[in-house]
Amino acid sequence: MIRLNTFQIFLSSSAAFFLIVLITHLGTPDGLAGVSSNISGVITRGSVKSIMAKSEALWMKTVRQRHEVREKFGEMGFFPAINGPTYFSMPYSVWDLVPASWNCPYEVERIGRMGDGGKWVCGMSRYEKKARPCVVYSFGVQNESSFEQEMLERTNCEIWGYDFSVDAFGPAITNEYASRTHFMKAGISGTTNKEKTPPYYTVQDLMVMNGHNYIDILKIDVEFAEFETMTSLLSHTASLKQTFPIGQMLMELHLFGAEIENTEPHTLGQFLDWWEALEERGVRPAWTEPNLLAVTLGLSDRMPRLAEYTFVNVKDPRSVLW
Repeated sequence: MIRLNTFQIFLSSSAAFFLIVLITHLGTPDGLAGVSSNISGVITRGSVKSIMAKSEALWMKTVRQRHEVREKFGEMGFFPAINGPTYFSMPYSVWDLVPASWNCPYEVERIGRMGDGGKWVCGMSRYEKKARPCVVYSFGVQNESSFEQEMLERTNCEIWGYDFSVDAFGPAITNEYASRTHFMKAGISGTTNKEKTPPYYTVQDLMVMNGHNYIDILKIDVEFAEFETMTSLLSHTASLKQTFPIGQMLMELHLFGAEIENTEPHTLGQFLDWWEALEERGVRPAWTEPNLLAVTLGLSDRMPRLAEYTFVNVKDPRSVLW
């Protein structure tokens, strides 16, 4: 027969009590936010810089591995392994070369609905201080605004939204928070063109229009325009010797460029060059999620050409994460 001493009984009772409190707490409306804040607080008391240094080393390992693959195979396409022989010779897809290998030092939480529309945020609790102003840009709204609504509920952020295909945010935005939203029917691009209907703008021109020099969180789902948009912003800020002015990016990548004339990336090499231009400025992939709608909806050639990424800017002196 197993005998428990007093200390073991105490530990078991304490663990059970903690579990009951946790379950009860999660059942309240603010439960998850409270747990996230507590996790963030505990981690913050440790050495975030130490965690960042370890993450940087892990990320650098995958960069070296990527370079080894590129050197060995050259331009092998986005999805070289399409049958038995090609699998054994080149067992890769594009997504294998860009893993989310930089670890967020806080909790990673899904904001918004499950499925298309919701996004994973690194350190959501760090944005929840109600006294702190916060700037969020949302490119590609359509009619689904559960992400924006939850951000408004839990933070003091204001949100600037842009989409050329709709006239307003989706119905998820409630009247209680509508005063902190700003919407323009416009597209996002690598060059500004006000003559189009609707007009198209670069990120940097929109920031000037709105009086901003920094964006806390940028959400972007714009059907392959993300590539020219980010390239333009990278070039613009580099020419001015400015730090990349975005703290965190929640981006859906669309590898459809080869099917559209004058649109990059056409090749794996072009995509990886674009990716490494972001990395050079301090942008690190901290989370990823496959989006298999291109497969299930039969888009293009039914290859998994969509992926969601959460990026953090490790060279950003203004980020609330560091």
